[in-house]
Amino acid sequence: MLRLAVGTVQKVLEKQPGMQILEVRTESVAGYKMERVLSFLQEDYKSGDLLLINTTAVRLELGTGGYHFVVGKVTQPEETDVLPNEWGHVMKMRYSPWQLAVDSVEEQTSPYHPLFVQEDLSLEGTPVLIGELHSLLPVAVLALHKKNPNARIVYVMPDGASLPIALSQHVHQLKAIGSLAATVTTGHAWGGDRESLTIHSGLLAARHVEHSDIIVCMLGPGVAGTGTSYGFSGIQLAEVIHAVSTLGGTPFFIPRISFGDPRTRHYGVSHHTVSIVNRFALCPALVTIPIFGDERDEVLSRQMKTIEVVGKHIFIKGKVPDQSELAALEKGYGLSFATMGRNWQEDPSPFQTAWMAADFVANSLDYIVQTVNGAPHSPASSSNLEALGLYLTRNEVQP
Repeated sequence: MLRLAVGTVQKVLEKQPGMQILEVRTESVAGYKMERVLSFLQEDYKSGDLLLINTTAVRLELGTGGYHFVVGKVTQPEETDVLPNEWGHVMKMRYSPWQLAVDSVEEQTSPYHPLFVQEDLSLEGTPVLIGELHSLLPVAVLALHKKNPNARIVYVMPDGASLPIALSQHVHQLKAIGSLAATVTTGHAWGGDRESLTIHSGLLAARHVEHSDIIVCMLGPGVAGTGTSYGFSGIQLAEVIHAVSTLGGTPFFIPRISFGDPRTRHYGVSHHTVSIVNRFALCPALVTIPIFGDERDEVLSRQMKTIEVVGKHIFIKGKVPDQSELAALEKGYGLSFATMGRNWQEDPSPFQTAWMAADFVANSLDYIVQTVNGAPHSPASSSNLEALGLYLTRNEVQP
């Protein structure tokens, strides 16, 4: 299904970098509606402008956003560049009506091309915090920034969920308050401070172009799922783990954990996490397991027995922050913490888990700097990750 409609601009409701929110009047046999429409185009809009808009997601009553999207102005007679770039010839959303050229860091006309010609380019041990749900991005970044205020944190967004990064209110807010230094959009995702063709070059750009101390890699808003172990956006994170590992980074994986989700497959440890960790992630990662100090731990303990038996990954356990700390973090942030339609008061577990994982990453920096100097290009091995896990837990530097 691809539903299109013509709407009339009533007014511009909001402008922010890379995105505008418009109020648009649409007509149908049932009458007219005033609806909200997003535009990622660098155009000015005024009352009365006719727009071609994509209404598909709202008509299907899908969850994220509730907005239509501007395709373009109906009455624009001349060819116009509504997303200008500098040097790029690499196309994203290739061969679709919405294909666009971006300034990819790797291509021959890029000033960074000589960097990516190096065959032994490495992440140099850089810790990469990997997670499925975009809603956990603010807690993870804020916790990292709180623990290491001088660390340069870069967000790498793969293309498994939303493609335009401007859709994310969290990215906008985290950059505005100075917690997030830069963004990289990979694959067909677009709109980051840096663009890359692959997750591999995106991670390397975060390290060598944006000089990251810590990389956070989570999907954008709007993940898709089918109730199966094969058809969900988060399965892409297995490839992220592979890329981080083979490029010599340090992969930390946040399990998707909830005790407020009514779906049994997502209660406790989500079946998405089980699929990634047990079957699809072939390279080892540090998987961070929360200690809640209540009955939730018993549920996780039973579930983890079926995961840990596979033996591919290193599991490290840490105490989660108190809910009062979440409240204070949210108050200072300026936007609400919510996931899958539930605020953190209704379902604190995902946010506590993300914070705990972020603390582990922050606490690993000194160790990584001390140990990586001798072998900056080596893939992340189980023995190296196990040694780091012992450092984080036995030395009581855990959250």
